[in-house]
Amino acid sequence: MKYLRHLPILLITAILALTSCDKQEDIDRAYTDYRYDIVTYLGLSDRGAVFEYLGRGDSSAIRLQSTVTVSDVKTHQRVLLRYDFADKATGAERDINVYGCNAIFSDSLRQTQASPDSLPCHEVKLRSLWRTGEFINLHCMVEYTAKARTFMLVADGNTLKDDTVHCYLVHDLRGERATFWRDCYASFNVGALWHKDSFRCLRIHLNDLTFPETEYYDFIK
Repeated sequence: MKYLRHLPILLITAILALTSCDKQEDIDRAYTDYRYDIVTYLGLSDRGAVFEYLGRGDSSAIRLQSTVTVSDVKTHQRVLLRYDFADKATGAERDINVYGCNAIFSDSLRQTQASPDSLPCHEVKLRSLWRTGEFINLHCMVEYTAKARTFMLVADGNTLKDDTVHCYLVHDLRGERATFWRDCYASFNVGALWHKDSFRCLRIHLNDLTFPETEYYDFIK
């Protein structure tokens, strides 16, 4: 069983392998044939680390069995996994080859009674926002700071009984000096809200520099 060390970073740096012009060598598949997915770490089996993959929307879950172990990752934490399927089999369980595993911001939807105007919502640069099962996933760019920040998805408690619930990406640098921009991945479990009978639409507001004309993003049940 291989041992894979987890690196707790926001930015995922791709390392490219270059072959010599004088030699006809095969490039390792770890650098050419792989996929990036946000998945849930389920813990260890007798073979290695196990993950759960959910496709977009309400796709069925796929259990991913690896032969590596990971450190500094808690069970049920969301991670960004770089991997490839070990074979061409299909089904609810698949064997995989893992090339990288990085923890991301992983949290559940929170709520507040405070006015949305009072929430700290420092700007981000949106890359993608999508739902997989009970999770709202986010890929964006944030400004680097030397210390921890507040980064969470918060529901306006005054709208929780409405068919449309307004949520805000709270982003607080806590007074730290911001420098360069870097990639950030986050995943928020919204299952407690998503399964409410009265709920129909999750509306997300964020302070985005990429698409400033877009006021919000709706996820319809």
